[in-house]
Amino acid sequence: MVTPFAEDDSIDPKALRIEAKFLLDTGVDGIVVGGSTGEGAGLTAEELTEAVRLVVETVGERIPILGGIIADTSEEAVRLGLAAKRGGAIGLQVPPPHFQYVISSEVLATYYRAITDATCLPLIIYNVIPWAQVVIEALQKLCSDNPMIIGVKQSGYNIHALAELLANLRGKIRIFTAIDDLIYPSFMMGVDGTISGTSALFPAQTIELLRCVRQGELKRALALHNMILPVWRLIEGPGFPGRIKYAMSLQGRATGKPRAPFSWPNHHDAQRIESAMHASGFLNHPPVNHRGLEVEQKR
Repeated sequence: MVTPFAEDDSIDPKALRIEAKFLLDTGVDGIVVGGSTGEGAGLTAEELTEAVRLVVETVGERIPILGGIIADTSEEAVRLGLAAKRGGAIGLQVPPPHFQYVISSEVLATYYRAITDATCLPLIIYNVIPWAQVVIEALQKLCSDNPMIIGVKQSGYNIHALAELLANLRGKIRIFTAIDDLIYPSFMMGVDGTISGTSALFPAQTIELLRCVRQGELKRALALHNMILPVWRLIEGPGFPGRIKYAMSLQGRATGKPRAPFSWPNHHDAQRIESAMHASGFLNHPPVNHRGLEVEQKR
């Protein structure tokens, strides 16, 4: 989920609770707090604890809440993992170190073992870094050597890696897709689900898409894919936090603002996002577009 921020860049507790309740009401099976869509790379340990706690208090025990851990050292990852645990997270989503990126299975084994030993929480490996994808052999070894690694979330625009994961680890761990423009084919391939910006932006439609694939309603599934894709193409890439929050605000959702240095999309991009959402049927009437007005005035 996104992390709503107030004008002073602090977490907006009211907006966070409202968004968590919205996601719960759509029928999602779980929520990751402080992931990449949640601008988690900039959260302090104290902020992560607060955000997780607010979401856990809002949804109760009805769905699991995971903490997103985006770190570069074992010490930092452990500190953030313990912070998420204090907030009530029952698991973690953890990419490899992203600045001094590594793909060595020995280094990654040390990294993930430090986290699971310190927190005693299960984790999902977030295989997101396009230029440093953790290969299938390393993932197999990591998962077999550390039973607290319970899943892999495949991202990094790499559906070929997702195919390898499914061929080698299906049924042994949970396999999720975060290849946002290929959620539909990922579902067709048999993933366990998605943890993604797409599902944060369009949770109800993503849930329906998965249901349609599993029930063989492929015409409707393809139609949903074709509705979502044009919007997503305008959301991904540079300025992602502001773009996805802008698209959510058009739906009337409590997104807060993107955290500095990110900002709202410029007037041209805002218009394109709004037009695409209208064309795909996500906005059934002209919205009260306060965000667009703010962008236009600042411009």
